Amino acid sequence: MRPIVPAAAATVCAAVLLSGCGDAGESGEGDGQRRGKAAAKSLVAKSSGDFNGDGYDDFATLVNPPTKSGSPQSPGLAVVYGSARGLDPGKRLVLDERSDHRQYQGPLLRADLDGDGYTDLVTVRLTFGKAGTPPTPETVVLRGGRQGLARPRPLTVGGVEAKAAGDFDGDGAADLLVPGRDGDDLAGAGKGRVLYGPFGAGGRTPARTADFVADQHGYAAPASATTGDFDGDRRTDVVLTYSFDAEQDDNAPPDLTSVAFYRGSARGLVRHQPAEEHLAALLGTQDGPNVPGAGDADNDGMDDLLAPGEGTEQGGGSGAGKLTVVHGAKAGLGVGRGDLSVDQASPGVPGDPQFNDWFGALPAVGDINDDGSPDLVVSSPGEDRDKGRVTLLPGSPGGKGGEYDPKRSKGEGDSGERAIDLDTPGVPGSRDAPGSRGFGWEPPLLDVDGDGHADVITSTPGDAYGKPQSFWVFRGADDGLSTDDVRRFRVADLGL
Repeated sequence: MRPIVPAAAATVCAAVLLSGCGDAGESGEGDGQRRGKAAAKSLVAKSSGDFNGDGYDDFATLVNPPTKSGSPQSPGLAVVYGSARGLDPGKRLVLDERSDHRQYQGPLLRADLDGDGYTDLVTVRLTFGKAGTPPTPETVVLRGGRQGLARPRPLTVGGVEAKAAGDFDGDGAADLLVPGRDGDDLAGAGKGRVLYGPFGAGGRTPARTADFVADQHGYAAPASATTGDFDGDRRTDVVLTYSFDAEQDDNAPPDLTSVAFYRGSARGLVRHQPAEEHLAALLGTQDGPNVPGAGDADNDGMDDLLAPGEGTEQGGGSGAGKLTVVHGAKAGLGVGRGDLSVDQASPGVPGDPQFNDWFGALPAVGDINDDGSPDLVVSSPGEDRDKGRVTLLPGSPGGKGGEYDPKRSKGEGDSGERAIDLDTPGVPGSRDAPGSRGFGWEPPLLDVDGDGHADVITSTPGDAYGKPQSFWVFRGADDGLSTDDVRRFRVADLGL
């Protein structure tokens, strides 16, 4: 069995902050008294991780409100704002809408929909009616602003489920992708479309919409959407994955694919099939394709696809996990430099490839040690019987564009590689405590204390039956991820 990916991370999208950066000076009126790198950053351009423009990135996640009865509950939404000391659970927005029969589903998309210079949070909310009837989905927008995120308001385009954000036509305005649903979905079949910005009416009304047909002749709707500018043309491209079982189905379309690739263009998203077979092979597992990530892993100005694969353990079994970086290029994704593959058998990478470790899950790129080279962060959710682990693979000063280079490592961790779990000295908590299974990190990488280092936020999911969720904040430092002054907070610290 493949590990269950937390709902908050089931769809990976590149966060975009499009237009409106000229407003940064206005929002920085109160920043004049602050000093240091964080203040400078907020006055120059807001980060897409920063909802209130104060120079500190903010954390958003789905939470399971605990109950005394132990009955399952619906996910709520929590936002914890950054500060000079990192995430401050006392400064938060928490939405627990059980009384209204609502739950949040994700993904948690970050985009400046209305072009006001503040990052908005976009997600899907389900409203449940009578027993036996499917829930009603809607995409809601929490507008960013100086006081933080506003309360959620639905798009004026009803019944849609946005799964990705980007600038697909390259006009400088943020767009939303609604891949659609197939007839087997609980909510019923849904039409795919692209909602083009800029969004009016407080970020709720798209400037226009266009149909987007990606349901493979009506057979399967996309399960995930990963965005990035893989060819450097300033238009967002999309990799879609599909989960289906067509082996015994004579009615399956002959051109059915588990991965589809669309390139952004002046007229919107256009299918580009040459890369699909390679991507499907890298992402494929017995249970369907893994969900990729995206980021500029080699610092060439173009995003790369971060493809977690099944991998092979030392004894020949599967599920050990492997990460393959498919490099972007002006000619297209994977056309140019060869792929970079890393697993736990690579020199320097901590650990050993074992059955169902799933090393490489939830891959992301950021600068943890603030040296200008891109670092990779991945999870191994199945490590040590699903207890979980997070691994840092630092960029290489001598590599191509600073990309991580396993060949320069002769021994485990000698090039700055680091694995962290709940057994690591300095990390509060225990791997054997109730609800401690599934330790892993939550994308995206954020600079929550404004010091120029990307920080890693990890969690244990707990469950809806009373085992509480916990969160840990690992600060980026010049020598990598720090285990000094690790901050931990629980769902109860959010007022739930």
